[in-house]
Amino acid sequence: MIKKFAFSLLLLAAVSACKNDKSVKEAAQEELATEKAAPAAAPKEEAYQKAAQMQELYGTYVTSNYPDKGIWKKVSIKYAGPDRVKVDITGNPLEDGRPSCAMSDIGIFRNGRIEIPIEKKEDMADADRTLMLLQLTDKDNIALRSKGTRDQYWIVLSLFCNVNTTLADSYKRIEE
Repeated sequence: MIKKFAFSLLLLAAVSACKNDKSVKEAAQEELATEKAAPAAAPKEEAYQKAAQMQELYGTYVTSNYPDKGIWKKVSIKYAGPDRVKVDITGNPLEDGRPSCAMSDIGIFRNGRIEIPIEKKEDMADADRTLMLLQLTDKDNIALRSKGTRDQYWIVLSLFCNVNTTLADSYKRIEE
């Protein structure tokens, strides 16, 4: 890229030798402006920890704005059988009484995380039929996401909400 830029500057200087310095400078700036920027680095993938036992995941978790700062969500994880957990997700009540987000299902403890098959909804493409994942980020925090890119799981997990938000978030364990 530097060689291409240097060559472009030399070529511009030779072609515009009879022009004043201001024109050469402007031409060089235009050339710089049209150069393609280096591709942005891929977003850093969040680090997850595998839970050795599903009991490590039991408890109640909330988003950072719980209980009184705008839209918040709460996740409750309880025993539901061997390798099974009951996952209930609620959000703060809206003015019309509906919760901002709601979901209740049985998850499977597998690979050190909780996996919940997402039922295909009318607005979902076939590729979006996937797994909801609840994974530890450290001993007192979980991340809720699904398989796919960040944009894909934000959209899929927003189908469980009644406002412009998503279940995809980080949650901190609280005592109840």
